[in-house]
Amino acid sequence: MKNKNNKENFSIGRIHFHIQWSYIGFVYWDKDLSKRQKAFALAGGPFMSLLLALIFGIITLVFDGELQTLFGWTTTFNFIQFIVTIIPVTYPRWMGGYNGLQSDGLQLIKVLKD
Repeated sequence: MKNKNNKENFSIGRIHFHIQWSYIGFVYWDKDLSKRQKAFALAGGPFMSLLLALIFGIITLVFDGELQTLFGWTTTFNFIQFIVTIIPVTYPRWMGGYNGLQSDGLQLIKVLKD
């Protein structure tokens, strides 16, 4: 997926990074991935959000005051991100840049059905 506005910043092995400032994100891969590879890639985003929510939730228990508040909100944000990405839906128009895109949960269901 190359064009003049989407230049590669760096690569690690077969993973190529095209980093731009944005409020949305998505992953693109070639068609030759196996069903298992696609399933792991799609589950990775929601899984990471859940893992971060758990880690920051545990860290929240260690601190007091403003740091506890910061880590508490970080926990909440990551858990909401997990829920929003794992529910199988096509995102509605009001979600801006995600309008019309399928959630990771919906894509994962479609990959597992094939």
